[in-house]
Amino acid sequence: MAGFVDFEITWRADVFSGAPQSSSAANYGTVGINFRAGKPRDEAEWVAALQALNCEIPAG
Repeated sequence: MAGFVDFEITWRADVFSGAPQSSSAANYGTVGINFRAGKPRDEAEWVAALQALNCEIPAG
């Protein structure tokens, strides 16, 4: 609920490979990412983004 719309991950990599604690990072699946997000231009864009959310949890 930070108010961002159009969130996307633009880059992802194993940035800890070769670091002294790389095995600890690998145990938890730690990766580095860059992301981009924008604030809505107006209330209508915010409402449209909220309506598009899908928060259903698939049955397992």
